[in-house]
Amino acid sequence: MKKLFLFFILLAQVCYSQQSKDIGGTIVDSLGNPIAGATIVDKSDPTNGVVSDFDGEFVISVAESTKELEVSYLGFKTKVVTINGNFLNIILEEEASQLEGVTVQGFRSVASKARVRTQAIQSLPETTVAIDAATIEASGIDNIQSFTAQISNVTFTQAQQPGVNFLTVRGISQIRNAESPVAVVIDGMTLPDASAMNMSLYDIELLEFIKGPQGTLYGKNAIAGAVNIVTKDPTNKNKTKVMLTAGNGGLYGAGLSSSGAFTKDKFYYSVTGRYSSFDGLINNTFLNQKADFSEEVNFRGKLKYRFSPRWSAVFVQDNFKIEAGGNYYVTKTDLFDPSIPVLADDDYSNEPFGDVLGDSDLSNSLSSLKVEGSLSKAKFQSVTSFNATRRYYIGENDYSQYAFSKVSQTSDSDTFSQEFRLTSDYGEDSKFDYTVGTLYQNSNRYLNTSTFLNRTYYEGGFVDASAENANYSTDPLVGNDDDNTIETLAGFGFVDYKLTEKFTVSAGVRVDYDKLTNESRISNTSIENDITVWQPKFSLAYEFSETILGYANYGRGYRSGGFNSDETVKFGRTYEPEFTNNYELGLKTSFLNNRIIFNNAFYRIDFENQQQYTFIPVTPAVLGIYNFEESTITGFETELKFRATNYLDFFTSLGLNDGEIKKGVYNRLTNAAAFDYETSEEVDVSGNTSPFTIESTFQIGANANFELAEKSTLGFHVNVDSRGTQYWDPLEEYKQEPYTLVNARVNLKLNNFGVTVWSNNIFDTKFNTEFFPTAEFGFNNLRFPNTPTTVGIDLSYTF
Repeated sequence: MKKLFLFFILLAQVCYSQQSKDIGGTIVDSLGNPIAGATIVDKSDPTNGVVSDFDGEFVISVAESTKELEVSYLGFKTKVVTINGNFLNIILEEEASQLEGVTVQGFRSVASKARVRTQAIQSLPETTVAIDAATIEASGIDNIQSFTAQISNVTFTQAQQPGVNFLTVRGISQIRNAESPVAVVIDGMTLPDASAMNMSLYDIELLEFIKGPQGTLYGKNAIAGAVNIVTKDPTNKNKTKVMLTAGNGGLYGAGLSSSGAFTKDKFYYSVTGRYSSFDGLINNTFLNQKADFSEEVNFRGKLKYRFSPRWSAVFVQDNFKIEAGGNYYVTKTDLFDPSIPVLADDDYSNEPFGDVLGDSDLSNSLSSLKVEGSLSKAKFQSVTSFNATRRYYIGENDYSQYAFSKVSQTSDSDTFSQEFRLTSDYGEDSKFDYTVGTLYQNSNRYLNTSTFLNRTYYEGGFVDASAENANYSTDPLVGNDDDNTIETLAGFGFVDYKLTEKFTVSAGVRVDYDKLTNESRISNTSIENDITVWQPKFSLAYEFSETILGYANYGRGYRSGGFNSDETVKFGRTYEPEFTNNYELGLKTSFLNNRIIFNNAFYRIDFENQQQYTFIPVTPAVLGIYNFEESTITGFETELKFRATNYLDFFTSLGLNDGEIKKGVYNRLTNAAAFDYETSEEVDVSGNTSPFTIESTFQIGANANFELAEKSTLGFHVNVDSRGTQYWDPLEEYKQEPYTLVNARVNLKLNNFGVTVWSNNIFDTKFNTEFFPTAEFGFNNLRFPNTPTTVGIDLSYTF
């Protein structure tokens, strides 16, 4: 590995004459936050200049005789810096203004890395929401769920257990036991398992959500978009922070983070650890125990080594482990009483009352090595990673006070990835920019679903189903038992070309070759197939003025298909990959010197083989995925941000969706009450609303931050998240009625001390995070309850 690094360094050096030298550095503000987009100019040659990247870093090649650099950025004092080494740490001071208390400053343009290169959000022809470290802290965003609560047409819920997530974007939703619709990228590495989206977010520099198909740059299963997470890099400055938290439901936790340098300007480190414990708020009324308990441990360690101003390597070890309750669904109060109707989709009157307290485990380990270098007019990046995810639960299967059976599921994955990227670096005035790359990935996955019967009931003549006399078998009946291997080789390229100063054309394509292998122990069969997929993307962008950008996009999305354990009347042995054709028109505007940001987008999504989940409730149950032949979603989104004063911001967003199954059938069981799982009817669901498509979302909120003294501030944040109707099934028999969630927090900083009081779901709104219409199967409907009101306090001290 050392020889490889030396080769890259040598390659960079031969691009320059021996009369020049490379000077690197970082540019930050007085609080240590990186400044992206600052201009660095050679004082002896004003035509020689570069711009700092997202991390505030830059590299400039200057003559050996050059002694000074000039650094400038809008709103900051221009600074002349003496070159006293090959790596400089530069702090810029904000401009003082006599009208500072009167003139309202507009929003700073948040840097985006949606297209790999650093670009301002308002100049990017994509529907993108990005927030920086200061906003993340003020808003209390600590996971993907709290982030998406502020984004139109995006929802995130969790059911059954940690790791079973339902992220829905513009009506495109997560499918159980299948791939995510969104690529989650952390520090350039795409997380291969959707379960890992449950990770806690901390020490984050940038969070952004890019909507629409992003497969060209982010790979398969980015059919609805991508979440880009950039964690804070370690720096020279030694900094340590301790955190404590407490809240209702027995919540308590602690954290420690530390960052600094082993060798100044050369070798850096950062380490963060967090622990939290929660007794729970949802009561199992039969057992009189809390069902939603949890215990979580997080750890992230980073080592960064700078070989030269142009070359660096970062190793990251990121782990989390969650032990929690699980499978606490709610059904009707007595399965044996026919006078009690099946559970209605708006009946929130009962809590879980099963005879088995569910238990689950979720762990994830991500190891990655990123090597970056600046060549002549280009940047090189290599990301090598290995990700291991383990998910398990055991718990209730009939969800009642009776003892019939327990169910368990194991879902494991091990994934190796290697990606290389080369991105142009011609400067901000360039007419032509490009990104090219290649990826190899190998993913091994295991899925097992098993049922454990109560011997007292099933072997004793179906008489005694009481919990007190239960004797559950240790020899399971296996419903799913599969080994899957997915091997991927991909190549991609994306270019931007400015036809004029105002008109930019962008085009890209990704080619994925997937080889899939399945071994099912249930059917004792082995299947192998492969597919080559092209994912093109095109966009046109026109700058009507410095504050108005119009754009049009087309992109093709791809979510890989896969295998079911066995063939049934409801699904086949395999299910098809899902494809989309996406069309979008957008307009980004800003007014009053960036005090008002107003962005809008219209879109249409045409599906081929839209994937859906179902199961056959034999003993044991067999889980599977099937396809609708054609579906369409059309929608509109609007986002408004308003800076009322230097201390108060308002934001609001609206999303509307209309999802329709154009051509599809659903095989409905017609004699399941008699335990007949073969007799069925084919129901044409064409014209019905596609499941999980949320008809509307509406968010409104405010951020306030007041200076109490030189190093003391008082901040407020409130967020209202309203969600419209959502159908749970293609027959349109069950739906989630509209509901609204309200979250708020107050932040107080006194020098190095911080105190935050917060509350989520303030008005204790009740809704279903998941609803299973299982009456068709001869059972009762099931719902998974949401988390009630939570309140707490966070304390922190930085030194």
